[in-house]
Amino acid sequence: MRKMKTRNMLVALCLIGLAITAILASDRTVLLASGEPFQLGPANVSLNLSLAGSYILERGESSELEHDYDKQNTDFQYSIYPATATYEGTANQVQVEVHEMSIARPLDEQISGRRQISPLVHCIEQSDMMPRRADYEAKSYPIDGHEGILLTIDTGENNPLYVAAYSPDEKDGLGSIICIIGSDFPWETTESIIDSAKTQIT
Repeated sequence: MRKMKTRNMLVALCLIGLAITAILASDRTVLLASGEPFQLGPANVSLNLSLAGSYILERGESSELEHDYDKQNTDFQYSIYPATATYEGTANQVQVEVHEMSIARPLDEQISGRRQISPLVHCIEQSDMMPRRADYEAKSYPIDGHEGILLTIDTGENNPLYVAAYSPDEKDGLGSIICIIGSDFPWETTESIIDSAKTQIT
């Protein structure tokens, strides 16, 4: 009788563990209507992801980076909140990341290092969607009423990877939040998705 009770308790604990795992997984996986906003860290992001087809959006684990390019800001913390939209019948994806800095930073200054780059390009290079040592072309690109940047990245595939970034809380040349959108769909589809972007700071 005691063995049976112990076995039943173990089964119950296993079922509870599976239920918790399912709840956590469902919290990361989101099915959204067209243009419905989703939360990534400090921002509600709205994108018409259905322009590329039927999709599932999955939020990834947030992470923090040690940001030491500017020695004058020793308390500068940098958090990344990612999500990925996968689509039926294709390996193409749309990736979204919201980067949050603990202090507002100038967006119109060049960052010194191995080469001079803008803060928006620097944020893209810190993202998981940016291939390392990849060649790219950068140009200004307006997004959601803000001056953003668009990178066309040569990945060696038929279609390049497009990555756009902007700061939805930009004011007087300063910003603490960067929204990054990456897509390896053809440009016509990618352009429509990027142009549909709306971000609200929570």
